[in-house]
Amino acid sequence: MSERQYEFRVRGRLSPHTLHAFPGMDVTEVPAQTIICAILADDGEVRTTLALIESLGLRLLSIEQVM
Repeated sequence: MSERQYEFRVRGRLSPHTLHAFPGMDVTEVPAQTIICAILADDGEVRTTLALIESLGLRLLSIEQVM
């Protein structure tokens, strides 16, 4: 499987500490949300990212494959 870009939207803004949990990912704050963009190789990496979001107590609003 080739790499694909995903966009994870979570509620609110991330603290500086939480931002460091997403190395190598683009993190953009928009009103009331944070967008985390990542290029992931497979479904396993998607699940790992979702587990990280959950473990940090973030509320996932959406996930979309954008590329």
